[in-house]
Amino acid sequence: MSMRRRFGALVVILAVAMTGDLFACGDKFLVGGRGTRYQRPKSARAASVIIYADPASAVAASIKKAKVESLLKLEGHRATKVQTLDQLSNAMSSGRFDVVLTANSDSASVQRLIASAPDAAVVVGIDDLMKNHSLMQAIDKAVLLRDQNVKKGSRSS
Repeated sequence: MSMRRRFGALVVILAVAMTGDLFACGDKFLVGGRGTRYQRPKSARAASVIIYADPASAVAASIKKAKVESLLKLEGHRATKVQTLDQLSNAMSSGRFDVVLTANSDSASVQRLIASAPDAAVVVGIDDLMKNHSLMQAIDKAVLLRDQNVKKGSRSS
């Protein structure tokens, strides 16, 4: 075999090896420049979130300061904001929501309001979540819980 052919074969082998798409299962993680991404993936199922906060409360100010609505939109969720229990009741009767974000002090009254619905949204108290920066994780857990509740309800009927 001539030197020219050996060099050509070496170039072809290196070209195939450098693409990275032809590696076996875990080998692609060993290639420089590629690695495991540890960001939070876009939600497989976007949640429909309703935010209930009295505009005069401290929770409403912290929601506005943390830009919760734009954060939810960035993560792929749909957010609706209401300011009174009447608005919340109307929104819950006219649309389907997965999660209700509210102040911890209002959680009990909101739970009573929506408890009669067969596919009721999960109520999440937002006070501690804003301080701990774990809002998205709480919403993901609430969506999973709601999906399990709906699945259980459809099996029993």
